[in-house]
Amino acid sequence: MPSFIKQGWLATGLVVAVTTLSGCALSPQIINLQTQSPLIVDTEVLGRSALVRVRDLREETDKLGYRGGTTPLEAPLLTKPSLQLALTEKMQNSLQQLGFGGASPFDPVKVDLAIEEFIYQCNEGAWVSQCDLKIQLTMTIDNEERTFSQPFKIKQQRSVATAPRAGYNEEWINQALNKLWSHMLTQPQVIQALGM
Repeated sequence: MPSFIKQGWLATGLVVAVTTLSGCALSPQIINLQTQSPLIVDTEVLGRSALVRVRDLREETDKLGYRGGTTPLEAPLLTKPSLQLALTEKMQNSLQQLGFGGASPFDPVKVDLAIEEFIYQCNEGAWVSQCDLKIQLTMTIDNEERTFSQPFKIKQQRSVATAPRAGYNEEWINQALNKLWSHMLTQPQVIQALGM
């Protein structure tokens, strides 16, 4: 085989190899957060109202994290609705399910939820193979003259074959959030602080 043909094949092979290894930049994804309560409870109406406040204390409140890849800053994980709005509605729905709501002669129970950490992150590079999810929420309940406060966190890691698609990320994030939520709102100290 003539040397110029060998050089042509070699150059073509090199271009294919470099293109394959360089990977492609991932695009942003929008995650639809579930706002319904994951609790499975059968409670009677308490005849007590509750005030809910959710504060997002993270520096970047407009995203959940990054999808990784060759240019991770160009591949953020965005939410719809915002995390603060979604968790406000989720807490209102959960408290209603626990029997709160309606008019009451008593002062309302005050529930404050601080979003301390919510980070979704996949590895940087041409091949996305691992993703991490960390959530930390601090719940504070002010019920008459008693105040209860406790942090709740969850950390999960998954190995993946390729960069996860939006449906996979959405399902994982909502499942992790629901798991943390159910754990948080079924703790005996929380139930007692709510006056149930």
